[in-house]
Amino acid sequence: MGHLSSPAATARVVIVDDDDSVREVIGMVLAGAGHSVRATARGFEALRWLEAQPQPWDLLILDLRMPEIDGPTLYRDVLARWPAAASHVLFVSGVAERPHDDMVKALNVPVLIKPFTLEDLRGAVARVVATI
Repeated sequence: MGHLSSPAATARVVIVDDDDSVREVIGMVLAGAGHSVRATARGFEALRWLEAQPQPWDLLILDLRMPEIDGPTLYRDVLARWPAAASHVLFVSGVAERPHDDMVKALNVPVLIKPFTLEDLRGAVARVVATI
């Protein structure tokens, strides 16, 4: 992982969310803040990107529930390949998915609950990027 010079520095972000509108809004907000963004609805596609360039990202934003591969499974796969990635992940989750809280807490990854405000998004991203 690259080290950013400050919390406001540009991060390379990969977004994996099967909800087109959520993925697009997150991407637009982060790109507008100067971050480099790559987004997909498919977890296996994201893994191919990450494998092609083992350290092309600073922040991985994962939807908790997706049809192809869910966020926790994708996270565990990423962590097995890139152990330093543990502090570089942010989950996004719908309120209806709250029963999965115990599983997410066990993974010790921050979660942004949908629906969220743009300020919530910016704050969550800033907290994760500050750890890089």
